[in-house]
Amino acid sequence: MRKWKVSLLVVVSFVLLFMTACSNSEKSSSDKKKLQFFVSGDNVEGAALATMSKKYTEETGVEIEVVDVPFSDMATRITNMVQAGNPPALARTAEFNPIWSDSLADLSSTLKDKNVREDLAIKDDGKIKAIPIDFTAVGLFINKDLFDKAGVKYPTSGDDVWTWDEFVSALKMVTEKTDAKYGMVMDQSEHRLSTLLYQFGSKGFYEENGKYTTNPETKKGLEYFVKLNDDKIMPKAVWAAGEDPSSMFKSGQVAAYYSGVWQVKDFEKNIKNFEWASVQMPYETVRSTNFGGNYMVKFEGSGVEKETQKFIDWLYTKENYEELAGLGGYLPVVQDAEVDYGVGDAGTHAYEVYNEEINSTAKVAAKSKSERDTMQLTSEKIANNVLRDNMIKTLNGEQSIDDTIKTVEQKYTDAYVK
Repeated sequence: MRKWKVSLLVVVSFVLLFMTACSNSEKSSSDKKKLQFFVSGDNVEGAALATMSKKYTEETGVEIEVVDVPFSDMATRITNMVQAGNPPALARTAEFNPIWSDSLADLSSTLKDKNVREDLAIKDDGKIKAIPIDFTAVGLFINKDLFDKAGVKYPTSGDDVWTWDEFVSALKMVTEKTDAKYGMVMDQSEHRLSTLLYQFGSKGFYEENGKYTTNPETKKGLEYFVKLNDDKIMPKAVWAAGEDPSSMFKSGQVAAYYSGVWQVKDFEKNIKNFEWASVQMPYETVRSTNFGGNYMVKFEGSGVEKETQKFIDWLYTKENYEELAGLGGYLPVVQDAEVDYGVGDAGTHAYEVYNEEINSTAKVAAKSKSERDTMQLTSEKIANNVLRDNMIKTLNGEQSIDDTIKTVEQKYTDAYVK
């Protein structure tokens, strides 16, 4: 009888120890933190963030689940998650929704401590709701072989920049002396068109006396743009019908391409049939590029806010950010960053040109970007691509430039004036 009691005691003790061990194991497993990081990017930009996230996991043991979300779905998907009370930990995004505002954490400490560009940050209610993670700028690429074959010179420094008329004359000479089909192409993008407008002295569209307006230089720039779309200098089909300008340039039949820094790594890898180069853009009254890029946002309510902040601060630390920017081909937003892009001579020169363009650009570019993106977060209505869509109508003969300007002013007023 005593043996049976002793045996029973041993068995019960063993079972209790086993259950406790299992319970502790499950608790340990469930306590392991995982940060859900929403990213929208190609196999260069997205892959750069995935690589750095993996590095952080290896260093800290904290798992970063990088979720690749199509750009067109990002804002909608996050909005639905915020409304359901289950937001991701953080996201890299270029679009916002006012519903996010109360859920976005203040990133002021990262902005200050990591020397991030404040002029590109999004502010709301006195807080920094989003900080730039990557930075893009508009720029000009040329088919160097065509220019050299035609004996036409192009800028080689910021001290030797075309006016727009000089640039157009150069394009005409290239097309006349070579087999180039067109002088230039420009992305069907409001962002690219606005760059040309800034170069003509436009201040963009801005609020004044309770409504949106613009200055006369905007009309001058738009008139010039319409004249460029003559199927000689520029193929009308790109803007009027949506043909792909990048493919046209890569074919070797176009002398110049008005696009941006995001093309550099692709061109380095994939253009084999001619030599290309980045050169300074033309100007009319002022030199200017236009700014773009994505933001880093952190959400309250994810349950891993402290861990997320540690990851963000790690990512923006100078050494880590330099690695990220090099992998992704980003222009840096950490102001003392020195980036090695690992590219050849053409790519290295391209990044030098872009930095020179940025340092010479009109202040309206940064101001307009910050205001435009802040509006996405603070306004119930959005007026995206209004200028682009109405200029397409102008190029197709459906309305005048004056009507386009009036429509843009009214759409902005309806969306953004409270």
